[in-house]
Formats: sequence, structure tokens, C-alpha cells
Amino acid sequence: MLFLVGLGMLALAGILGTAIMAASRELSAQALRERLHLAQALADHLDYVLKSNLVALQDVAQSARADLETAGLKPLKAALREAYLRSIFTEGVFLLDRRGALLAIEPQSAARTPAELAAVPLIRRVVQEGRPEVSGLVVQGNRRIYAGVPVRDYGGELVGAVGGEVDPASPRFRALLSPIRMGGTTYLDLVDGHGVVLASTKPDRAFTESDHGRFLAGLIQEKRSAVRACHSCHEEQGQVPAREREVIAFAPLTFAPWGVSIRQAEDEAFAGARAAQRRLLPIAAVTILLGLLFAWGAARSVTRPLGILTRAAQRIAGGNLEQPTPPLGDDEIGQLARSFDHMRQALKDSLAAIAGWNRELEDRVGKRTRELEVLYQELRRKEEMRGELLKKVIAAQEEERKRIARELHDETSQASAALLLAIEASTQRAPDEAKERLRRMKAMAGRILDSIHRLIFDLRPSMLDDLGLVSALRASAESHLEPLGMDVAFEVSGAERRLPAEIETTLFRIGQEAISNIRRHAEAESVKITVEFGEQCVALRVQDDGKGFNADELERSPEGVRGLGLLGMRERALLLDGALTITSAPGKGSEVSARIPLTRSRT
Repeated sequence: MLFLVGLGMLALAGILGTAIMAASRELSAQALRERLHLAQALADHLDYVLKSNLVALQDVAQSARADLETAGLKPLKAALREAYLRSIFTEGVFLLDRRGALLAIEPQSAARTPAELAAVPLIRRVVQEGRPEVSGLVVQGNRRIYAGVPVRDYGGELVGAVGGEVDPASPRFRALLSPIRMGGTTYLDLVDGHGVVLASTKPDRAFTESDHGRFLAGLIQEKRSAVRACHSCHEEQGQVPAREREVIAFAPLTFAPWGVSIRQAEDEAFAGARAAQRRLLPIAAVTILLGLLFAWGAARSVTRPLGILTRAAQRIAGGNLEQPTPPLGDDEIGQLARSFDHMRQALKDSLAAIAGWNRELEDRVGKRTRELEVLYQELRRKEEMRGELLKKVIAAQEEERKRIARELHDETSQASAALLLAIEASTQRAPDEAKERLRRMKAMAGRILDSIHRLIFDLRPSMLDDLGLVSALRASAESHLEPLGMDVAFEVSGAERRLPAEIETTLFRIGQEAISNIRRHAEAESVKITVEFGEQCVALRVQDDGKGFNADELERSPEGVRGLGLLGMRERALLLDGALTITSAPGKGSEVSARIPLTRSRT
């Protein structure tokens, strides 16, 4: 609760702070707008003054339009003197002809020569282009400002110009910038189109380049007003200490390449906004503090009884169900405490009942465990008997195979060989009509003898007993697979040696069954047989690239097992504590891998 209320107070503080900052920014923006409006009003006033003075020059130009044609300069001099007396042109008003020659000047004491006036760029432009114009500060030995209007005859032809000269240091010109009462730090600058201060309410700033000259010159050229707080130019730079930050409002004039800037210290300009911040921020802080104190009190009234309940829960979790939960009043938390104590008592009773049930269950589990132990021992004994029986069955099977193989070799094979020799002898002495039948009988007897030899090899190859596992497997693969066009590769790794008879017999039968399955079902093109002789075990791996099969389904299906089958192969490996792995998938060939450990007793 304290966290949430504190979070709410922080959110409220953020809202209040944002509102205060927004109000402060609005007050600051209002102060900037007021200063911009004042700068524009002063610029309008100066425009009006300049317009009035240009009108005075224009009146002289209207008079000169007739008098120049009649070559009467006396009335023009009177007009020039009147324009001088009622205008800001403190240094004189003059009349020039179309070549720039000086025709008349008032007052007569004005120390200006025609060459000096002709050198003024503004005078040349007015005489040549016939366009009214007011200059910025012109420095030709002294500092002056010029204004000029063209004189045209009744036909519209440019015949001369009327101009005025102003000393910007004169009191009459400086009086154009009347000080305004906006605080002790406010001052005005009149800036020309080159960023030079023409006049200022701070006398020491006159005729200096403004610290924002390039920016103000751009505003004058664009005829655009601006107001902002300037900071960068007031920061400390190298050895130059930082000046007080100011607010500047600027407005350009319409009839002259001038502009008026009002500058004031930022602290004074934004004093109202900052005073509002100073008043509102403590109120917001006190409000937030009171809210936090209230939240702490409310949270304390809840956390204290919750702490008691928490400690009671920890005691119960630790197994202490004897100590009751103290009463905590009649409110919701008190009701929760009583319910908690009822739960403690019910849990205590339940644990006692569960303990009794556990004892009874343990007795039953013990009895059932003993019964299962007896059954397990019996099952183990039967499994051992089954293993021994299976070993005896396999041993008897091998002995029977040996006996049948010997009988086939000693009797049937010998009889077949004798029959073959008898037929051969009879064929040589028989008449021609009987020789063909005897040759067919000889071929049939040969095939029977070959079949008997293969049967003897399959039953028990003498090569296994005489030459060992590798030779027997190679002979079995070559005799069964190569006649079908399969490419047989044989690989032996490790130190090849003779193994115990039961291991060689088991691996030979597994390999024989794998070869038989490949011959009958795989439709393979190549077969690879690998025998690995290791220190601890021997491994046999038979791989083919045939059509493959689903090994899991084949092992579960009784119809998929032929002869020993896959199950018989696995049983043979398990009898010697080995393992057999069959890996295959439809279309991906198959692999039969058997691994038999070489225990000390066997080696």
C-alpha cells in the first residue's frame, strides 16, 4: 500500500511538476510575445518617422520637377531649408542633377563637396536607378546615414535626386530610441543591414558590430521578426568570462534596411514565471509529503496485524501448530486471524489423522514390499533358468547341426559323390542314345551335391571351427550374395584373433541371419560387413543399401520372423551380455550391429 500510494504521489508530483513547468513555459512565452510586440511597435514607429522624412524629401522633389526645367534654384533652396528644419537630416538636405552634380544644399554651412556625395553608393543608385532608398551606416572619414528620392520631370524622365544626411550620433537621431520602462536591464538597439548598431539606449554600443550581427542582418534581409533567449553567445569562452544571459526581440523596418532589437536580462524577463515556480513547487512538495505521511499511517495500520499473521504462518510452515494466533480485533483482519487460527487447528487435527494413516500405510507397504521381493526373487530365478535353458537349447541346436552336417558330409555327400562318379563312368561306356540322359542325370547329381555342400555350410561350416569368425562370415557372404550380383565389401579393424567358440558361433549366426535377410528381402546393390576386434569387446556390423524396412513393426509382427529372426538374433546377443541394434527405414537401407563383451572367463 505504501508503495502504491508513494507511486501515486510520485505520479501526482509528476503531474504537478508538468503543470508548473507548462505554466512557467506559458508565462515565459507570453513574456517573449510581449517583447516581440513591443519591438514590432517600435519598428512601426520608426517606419512612420522615416516615411514622414522621406515625404519631406519627396515634397522637395515635387517642387524641383518644375524648377529644374525653369532653372530657378531660389525656390528650391527654400524648400530644401524647410525640409532640413522639419526632418531628422541633421547634416543637411541637398539637390543633385542627373549627373550627380550638387545643385544646392541646406544649410549652407554643410561641409560636403559634390565629389564626397557622388562617392556615396546610395546617392549613385538613386541618381542612376531612380528608386527611393535609405542607407545603413556609411563610414567616409565620419559616420553618416543617407536617404534619397529621385526627381523626375513631367515626362517621367529622371532629372536628379534629393537627399538627406544624418549624423547617427546626433541627439535628434538618438531620440528616435526612447527608453522603455521594462526593467533595469532593458535596452534598445537600432541595427542596420550589416549588423552594425546605429543607435542604442546604451551609448557605448553605438557604431559597434552587434554580437548577433549576422543573424540580425539575415532577419532584416528577410523582413522577418524573431524573439528568443540567447545562451550560447553568453557562455564562457576561453579567457572571456560569461555574460549575463539575455532575451532578445527583433523586428525589421519596412522603409529602411534597419531593425529594432529589445534586449533584457533573462532573469528579469522571466522573473514572473520563475516566481510562480518558486511559489508552486513548495506547495506541491508539502502536498506530496502529507500524502506520504497519510500513506505510511494507513499502511502501518495494515502491515502490523499482517506482520503478526505472517509470523504465525511462518510458525505453521515450520511445523509449530501449538501456539495459537493472537486476537486482532473485530475488523476484516481480525476475522482473517480467527479464520487462520481455525485453519491451524483443523490442520493440526488433519496432520494427526494423516500420521495414523501413514503408519497404517507403511505397514501395508512393508508387507507388500516383502511379497514383491519374494516374487522378484522367484522371477529372477525363473529368468536365470530360462537363460540356462535357452543356452542349452542353442547348444543342443548347434550340436544337432554339427551331427546333421557330419552325417550329410560322411554319408549323403559321399553317396552323392559316388553316384556322380558312377554316372560319369557309365556315360563313357553307354551307347549314344543313352549318353544324353546320363549327362542330365550327372548335372542333376552335381546340383544335388552342391546343395548338400551349401546345406552343410549353413548348418555348421567347418571353416568356423578351423579358420575362425572372419573367414566363415566372408565365405557365407560371398556364397550367398555375390551370385545375386551384390557387391560385398569386408572390413576388419583391430587385432584379428580367435575368440571363444560361443562368441564366434553367436556372431556368425547373427551375421548369417543378416546375410539371409539381405538375400531374401533387401534388393540391395552393395553390402558392407565390418568386424571390430577391441580390447573389451568385439563388434559385428552388416550394412546394405537396399529398400529397408520398419524394424519396430517387423519385430512386433510374428509373421515377420523367419528362422532365428530378429528376435532370435537379439536373444543370442543377450545370452552373452551383449546388445543388438537394428537401424532401418523404408528406402534408406538397413544396418544390423551386434556388440559382445569379452569377459575374462570367456577369453
